[in-house]
Amino acid sequence: MQFTRIAINEIRHSLRNRSLLIACVSVAVLLLLSAIIAQQNQSKLNAERDEYQQRVRSNWLEQPDRHPHRASHYGYLAFRPKAPLSFFDPGVDSYAGTSVYLEAHRQNTANFSEANHSGGMLRFGELSPALVLQLLVPLAIFFLGFAAITGERESGTLPMLLAQGVTWRELIAGKTLGVAAMAWCVTAPGALLLLVWQAMAGNDFSQDILWRGLSLVASYSLYLLICAACAVLVSAWQQTSRGALTSLILLWIVFCVVIPRGAQTLGSTLAPAPAKAEFDARLENELAKEGDSHNPNDPHFAALRAETLKKYNVTEVKDLPFNYGAFVMLEAEKISSEIFRRHYGELLATFRQQNRVSEWAALLNPYLALRSLSSALAGSNLAHYAEFQWQAEDFRYDLVQKLNQLHRDEIKFANDRVQRVSHERWQDFPNFTFRAPSAGWAIKQQGLAIASLLSWSVVLLILLWRIIPSVRYRER
Repeated sequence: MQFTRIAINEIRHSLRNRSLLIACVSVAVLLLLSAIIAQQNQSKLNAERDEYQQRVRSNWLEQPDRHPHRASHYGYLAFRPKAPLSFFDPGVDSYAGTSVYLEAHRQNTANFSEANHSGGMLRFGELSPALVLQLLVPLAIFFLGFAAITGERESGTLPMLLAQGVTWRELIAGKTLGVAAMAWCVTAPGALLLLVWQAMAGNDFSQDILWRGLSLVASYSLYLLICAACAVLVSAWQQTSRGALTSLILLWIVFCVVIPRGAQTLGSTLAPAPAKAEFDARLENELAKEGDSHNPNDPHFAALRAETLKKYNVTEVKDLPFNYGAFVMLEAEKISSEIFRRHYGELLATFRQQNRVSEWAALLNPYLALRSLSSALAGSNLAHYAEFQWQAEDFRYDLVQKLNQLHRDEIKFANDRVQRVSHERWQDFPNFTFRAPSAGWAIKQQGLAIASLLSWSVVLLILLWRIIPSVRYRER
């Protein structure tokens, strides 16, 4: 078919002037180098966090005979593991907290992000395979495809092609296929090296990781097709190669720099997030309004005491068949946890509102769509971080309430503080283990990003197939 011959000829032309070869080698080196650096950093951080998590567990088990409430204030530490594919796309990993201290009466958020102790260069982005594919490869595609049509026009071969019976649609289809094939060729060596290196490193590939990896391949392939179609579209629309290249560079700057930064600023303006001190102050104020468990005259807990005494038909809390002090702490922990969940949920909703601006802007910008989808599939976006925070809070609540129940049932109300439980009871408490969400869970939250990539593909192909051929060719 004519368009396949045109595509093959386009690739041969790029090979003759070595532009395709240079792009392939450059991208492969960047991909492999960024992946090795990111993987080594990830392995080091995961090893450290595993070691610290085991140390926390050992310290917990090595506690002596102790009062359960003392154990609840001794607390626990939960460390957030880096997702297996976060080396490919770090997402928000470097800016999100790595560990959270779990204790009674207080809910903490994750702290000690890598950005806190890194240099200012981190603000410019980390070198990662995702960064190379999202920003640098499109630029390479634009340089490979800017003269797809204008080059034929300027060399005088365009009238000859049309005179030999090649239709505009065949020419456009062939050029688009050729540039798209070059785009895939540019990334294929680097991707193959990544797979070989991962296999040699002995990394396990679970079914979930496999689905995430295949989804990433499909997403980036579609993104490269969009970039190739943009290059051919602009080349067909412009009269000169210089004009086409200038337009494509401006398009890259707008899509990859201006719109992302503008969307981020607009999102922060429309939905400002409170500072950590302000968030903690709001939390403390609502806790104080809801009731103070340490104040026996507090209306809420005074009513609870009266209700409990009536239920068990006694006049004093010391006559209850359980430790009333621990019973109060069970109720107080339930109240504080509900308040924290509501406030933290509102904070996450604010962050989602900020990101919503970028998500809707992704309908006009395929780069934003891919960036959102890529970090979700890599397990390094805000939703995965929030899932860690919720699981840590669930673990904290279960840990503290189990200790409160131990306090209620095995510590007598009289001389409460001097009593202890056996250190063997600490074995009954499990270690914290983060359960990573599935690939399907991540994809379901990326409807706008997926719709954007598909829409851009369809719209660009329609423009190339119907509108550009309808524009009458005019000799310069």
